[in-house]
Amino acid sequence: MNEQALARGTNRRELLKLSGMGMLAGVAANALTPTKAHAAAEAVNIVYASWIHGNGMEVEYPERIASQQHVGYHFEVEGNPGTNNWFHFAIPTPVIINDARLRVDAVMLRFTTASADAFVRDVHVYDGEKRIAVHDGVNLSGDNWFVKLVVPDRPEVLWGLGISIGVGFGVEMMDHHMYFVSAGCNFTLKEPEPPEE
Repeated sequence: MNEQALARGTNRRELLKLSGMGMLAGVAANALTPTKAHAAAEAVNIVYASWIHGNGMEVEYPERIASQQHVGYHFEVEGNPGTNNWFHFAIPTPVIINDARLRVDAVMLRFTTASADAFVRDVHVYDGEKRIAVHDGVNLSGDNWFVKLVVPDRPEVLWGLGISIGVGFGVEMMDHHMYFVSAGCNFTLKEPEPPEE
């Protein structure tokens, strides 16, 4: 086998070709791959992903915040004990690519909270003024470096996406800081699955 080819980084097809196994080995490897893995690969049909940094987040009720600070790597918020609030992300939204209207597949969040007494309670997704997804009672605290929430029925996106995050701050003598790193959305052309009969 050609050692130089391996050193420069080869993909599976090149590796099989270099090993002399070629197409036959590729077919055999494909046949041995579990059906679930094929289904998962087919299910992922993301044509566009868009993210916004945590510094772009807006606080709906600033009077309920003890402190807030934009820093290079996140937006830091400390909530007043015993309050709730809504934080909002405006996601840069392509609505049409190559004459095809995109659909919303899922939204993602990256954040951490300093204690269980500072938590993300609800996540709502809007396309313009229309609410297209509701995830109430998620109650997330601690390290949440990648939270993915599916948008039911993959609706077409028309006007621009917003992610609204309902948060709560308890009354315990605990740290009430939250650190939002980023929020994003996956877009697809894939239509929703037909309802099962």
